[in-house]
Amino acid sequence: MREIGNTKFRSAFTLVELLVVMAITAVMLGLLLGPMLQSFNFTRRVQRVAQAQDTARNLMETISREIADAAYVFDNSRVLNPLTTSNPVNDATLQFTLVDQRGNAVTFYLPYTKIDFVLPERATANGTGIIDPTDGSDYVPPSQRVGKPPLVPVLAGRTIVRYFIARRDPSRPYSNRNEQLLATAALDNPYILWRAQFVLYERNGNGQYVPNTKLFKLDDYGQPIIDEPWFFYDTRTAPNGRSYMQNWLEVSRPVTEVEDIDLLNVRYDQRTGEIVQVTPLIQFLPGLVTDDPAVPTNLDDAANEVPNTIPTAYTTKKGGWSSPFVVTVYRDGFSTVYTTGDVNGQLMVARGASDAFRFNITAYQLMQSAGCYDEGTWDAGVCSNLPDPWIQGSGSWERNPTSLDAPYPYLPFDVDPRSGTVSFAIPAVAVFRPGERPVFEYLARNTRVDESGRRYLLLSEPDINNTASNNRQSPLRLLQTVSIVPGSERIWGPDQTTPPGVEPRLVPYTRVPWNVTPGPNQYRINYQGTRDGHPTLQTGYVEFWSLWQVPSGTRADGTPYDLLRVTYAIQSNTRNDVVKVDYMTRSQYTLAISIKLYDPTTGDPLLMSLTTQVRVRNLLR
Repeated sequence: MREIGNTKFRSAFTLVELLVVMAITAVMLGLLLGPMLQSFNFTRRVQRVAQAQDTARNLMETISREIADAAYVFDNSRVLNPLTTSNPVNDATLQFTLVDQRGNAVTFYLPYTKIDFVLPERATANGTGIIDPTDGSDYVPPSQRVGKPPLVPVLAGRTIVRYFIARRDPSRPYSNRNEQLLATAALDNPYILWRAQFVLYERNGNGQYVPNTKLFKLDDYGQPIIDEPWFFYDTRTAPNGRSYMQNWLEVSRPVTEVEDIDLLNVRYDQRTGEIVQVTPLIQFLPGLVTDDPAVPTNLDDAANEVPNTIPTAYTTKKGGWSSPFVVTVYRDGFSTVYTTGDVNGQLMVARGASDAFRFNITAYQLMQSAGCYDEGTWDAGVCSNLPDPWIQGSGSWERNPTSLDAPYPYLPFDVDPRSGTVSFAIPAVAVFRPGERPVFEYLARNTRVDESGRRYLLLSEPDINNTASNNRQSPLRLLQTVSIVPGSERIWGPDQTTPPGVEPRLVPYTRVPWNVTPGPNQYRINYQGTRDGHPTLQTGYVEFWSLWQVPSGTRADGTPYDLLRVTYAIQSNTRNDVVKVDYMTRSQYTLAISIKLYDPTTGDPLLMSLTTQVRVRNLLR
């Protein structure tokens, strides 16, 4: 008989029970760890947002402070191209080379991604005179200046600061795994903000100051080319034996050195993978001023003697214009409007919306810089090959004005974007072809004597400048509403104190007020008068000492002794003209900063944007 009490039983969890326990444990862990992981990811995301905020604020504070203290800001807009192709294109836009989602390289040129400004002068130790980077003039440090001490830091110093957007490693192509679909083993190479500090001119081995050729190439005039869209990536060899890229890396430092920052916002076509839009996240935008009424003024005190004088220049509230800008002149209300426009990179003036452009400001400035309006610097070989500022029809209209229904309703004027000035003073010789010598010459024996015995000359009559000048018209006959700019005339003539029989010297004559009778070597002039009628009432009437009687004679070269030489400027605006300008100004900048970081968990972009207005307190005008 068996003993039942000695039987032993063994038991365990079944498979179903184990699965149930594991499921319950997983649910419990999910309920416990899920919020913890979400909280951790949220904390990391908030940290990235805070990092973006701090980076944007720090950049805003640093850059705005430096720009506000700048003494000069270079134009960073897309400026007008020069008239001749031999000069480099002064284009301040930067080149950005990206890769689309199909692996193709694409190049974009983005404006306002670079800014150059001159730091203010500081009280420094002794030094030698060098070149001012703002205008190329001689620079003298404070320790060597005489007279009243300069106001620092109002004056411009030597050092230039450049902020610009470029790739972190300029020798490698752009890459950003958060934006691109193509996998790559290389480190990301996004676009970041750089700061470079340099001088335009440095001392050579002879102690002379020359352009900084380590960083800049030279133009046809031997001056440094400041603006090049690809300057940071130029692998060509500089005169110092190193590449321009290496030289720029020596003077540049990253400003936004954050691991996964990218200062470009790239939008792709979801279907093709091509890049459809690129937006820089940091921009240095000149301040916008619209419909600014320019204040009229005169350039010479001689205008105070003219009743109801016509203003010669108009100045806007702010200087430092950036291109493009538009100057509009309203005459007789809105019945006649003159406005500037860009034609193939050249600034021109047109009358009315449907009228053709009539005056080329860019060509005029080119001739002016070449010395074509100054007899001392005039060169026929240079000036005759430059384009004429006056947009003409067929034929030489200055010698055949009736062919184009003269007098012409032209309104020529010049602009100085740096000072914010519109000047209507144009040298009288600018009306004629640039190959002709810029001097009006008259024979004193051809001056007339009126019924009162006054010896005078009418500048509205043809001069004797050359053999073909018998039919050449004076600008006082060619243009409507034309007058002489007060104080602009320069008159040389025979010395009227020379005894009879002696060759007189050519001496400058002195102007006397209209109510004073001229004496020896003096004259009085009617700046603003009529086109016809009695000579004394006409524009360009010049009266001399009427008692002078010297027989006419000639030198061995056939030049007459009694030759009068006259230069003057004209203006075609009227007293009631209203000048308004739309422009962007470098005296006030909009600093737009957006910092784009990426969520460390999802890779989604995190964007923080700040914008501020910065006034350049010390801008040189």
